[in-house]
Order: sequence, then C-alpha cells, then structure tokens
Amino acid sequence: MSEYQPAPRTVVEACFDPQGTASLAYVYDLAAAAGLADQPVRLAIRRLEAAGVLRQEGRGRKGRLLLTDAGRLRSDTDVRLVRLAYAQDAGLAPWDGLWRLHTFSVPEQHRPERDALRTALTRLGAAPLAPGAYLSPHDLLAELVDETSESTVGSYLITAEATRLTGPGFTDPASVAERLWPAADTLAAYRPLAEALAEALAAEPVATDHDSPEPIGTDHGSTDHGSTALVATALGLADAFGRALEHDPLLPPELRPVPWPPARLRHDFRERWAAIRRRAPDLSLFRAFDPPGAEKA
Repeated sequence: MSEYQPAPRTVVEACFDPQGTASLAYVYDLAAAAGLADQPVRLAIRRLEAAGVLRQEGRGRKGRLLLTDAGRLRSDTDVRLVRLAYAQDAGLAPWDGLWRLHTFSVPEQHRPERDALRTALTRLGAAPLAPGAYLSPHDLLAELVDETSESTVGSYLITAEATRLTGPGFTDPASVAERLWPAADTLAAYRPLAEALAEALAAEPVATDHDSPEPIGTDHGSTDHGSTALVATALGLADAFGRALEHDPLLPPELRPVPWPPARLRHDFRERWAAIRRRAPDLSLFRAFDPPGAEKA
C-alpha cells in the first residue's frame, strides 16, 4: 500500500460531500497528501467537467466543484449499492424468492434509449439472457427510471416476475445464479481488496479509542510521512472497495455459497475504514463507504 498512488480522478471523486460539493482547497490538499501535484488534478477536473459529471464554480483554492445531475445520479446509485451490500451482510435484505425479467425492443431510430437501458441494467447487476432480455433477483424498476427516464421505461420496458426459472444447465435458484453470475468472476473482483486490506493491516495496526487523532495537513507541503501514508492507505482501500462493488451483482446471500468471502472482506473493510475515521476524523472522503450509523461530517 505504501507504493500505491491514486489516480487524480479518484482523489477528485473522493472529496464530494453528501450534498454533491467539494472544496477545491480540500481537493488539492488531499492530492498533495497522496503525493500528487496540482496539474494532473486540474486535468482530471477538466476531463470530468467535459464528461458532464461536475462543474466548477470559482477558481483556485477558493473555488468549489459541484456534481451535475448526471454526476449526482451516479453518486446516488453508488450509495444505494453500498447500502444494499451492508444490509445484505447484516441479514437485513432477505430475498423474496422472485426473479425479475426485463425485456425491451427499441427501434433503431431510438438507439440512445436502447443503449441507456442496456447500460443501466448492466450497471445494476442484471444478467443478459438474450438480446433485449435481462434477469435480476432484485426489483430494479425505480433505479431504471432514475438511470434512464420515466418515458424510456414506460415506452419500451416489459417486466415479469417468476418464482421458478429453468434452462440449459440450471434447475434451481443456486444453479441459476452460478450460471448467470459465476462466483469466480465476483471473487476475482474482490481480490485487489483482499490484497489492499492485507497490506494495510501489515503496515499498521488498527487504531484504538485511546489513540490520538492524526491531523491531515491543510497546506501544500504540510503533510508528514505518517499522514501521507494514511491518505494513501485510505484511498487505496476505497479504490479497491469501489471497484469490487462495480463488478459485484450483489445477489441475495441465499443465492451464494456459505461462507461467502466477499461478505467477510466487506466486513474487514468496514472495520478498517472505521479505524481510519477514528485516527483521522478530519479526513473526509468517500462518505458513502461509512458504516450505517456512522457520524457524518
């Protein structure tokens, strides 16, 4: 973890608060603490702005970044996925036993809407069964409206629910899950998180309630080696955790083997993340990853 240097985009995305704003002073301070110069961070901001993810108000360290509607939508979806994962791990999101089939046929002249549906379903963890047909154990209708539009969903999407699903190679829920969402793919997505957690634990013991908080420098060049290492550890863990969730369909636990290693890794991540919060309470980044009930800054 000591050799980890985050991508400038990761630093920028880490700094937004729950309201979708980020102080440029904090962005540059965090980047400096992670060993990044200002110029690549500015370039990352310009690219995110050009992509429609954020907009900048003001210039220099007195300015701020604001998520656009598209940026907030993606952020809100990320928050929902994190909360679902935590709820599943706590046994608070049992499966209702229903499979949801989502199908659509969109004319070529409306290809952007077709692409939007396909992208949204994939991002939400649905598995393709055939062209224009996707399956999920979750009710995705509200999320699909948010990710596309009410008009797109209302005009093209057909949904159905079933308690029994069979096909070539699968005859029960567990075999359906393994056929469409292979466990090996999800386990591979969590491997970098396992490595990041092992490196973080080996480099530094978990803080206790008696440890003194460690300040993170607020001026360029003011961070010491300890705080720089802590920022790198936090960003590395967050990056690995976020990437794991991106590739995890978050199937209900009833559809996965027991024990399920990703659940344990998420538990270990939450413990380590809470320890970082205790050690550096002023290090405000990726607040969506805070365990439920954690105090928000």
